[in-house]
Amino acid sequence: MALKTRRIVVRNFLVAGILAAVGVIHQSASAMTKDNQIRQKNVRVVRDFLNLLSRKRMDAWLELWDENGVQDMPYSPPGFPKRVEGKTAIAKHYSGLPSNVGRMVFPDLAIYPMLDPNTVYAEYRGEIEVLATGKPYNNIYAGLFQFRNGKILLFREYYNPIVFNEAWGDNFSKGFNLSK
Repeated sequence: MALKTRRIVVRNFLVAGILAAVGVIHQSASAMTKDNQIRQKNVRVVRDFLNLLSRKRMDAWLELWDENGVQDMPYSPPGFPKRVEGKTAIAKHYSGLPSNVGRMVFPDLAIYPMLDPNTVYAEYRGEIEVLATGKPYNNIYAGLFQFRNGKILLFREYYNPIVFNEAWGDNFSKGFNLSK
């Protein structure tokens, strides 16, 4: 094969390789863009979750949940559920909250989207006035949110149960519907 022909073959091979690589990169960029859109939407849901909860807009807050949503609270104190399963059970669990808390805000929110676009980790503080005890409930939270189709499928909430008990005492059953 003549030198000129070899150069053409090598050049065509390189061009074909570059085009293939661009196609792969383009496909990956497209997938990354879709993942980023999902992440951004889920980050917005986490912000809405805390905003609606602080404003006690429970109907709108419940709309953020998947029908099969689960709230896990692995460090909840004795007598308080460790797990609430299903949107209906979550609605019941939180039904007494609006009338039993005063001011409720969640400052210092830091949100960390994960590699999986349907998983978001958040850290925040809660400043909640417990009406039954007159005590402030100021706790630090870590929340792991998992989503399905933009709805909360799992909310795993970590908080200090000692701080919870000091603020609520035996009155947490008033703020949360704990009847079976």
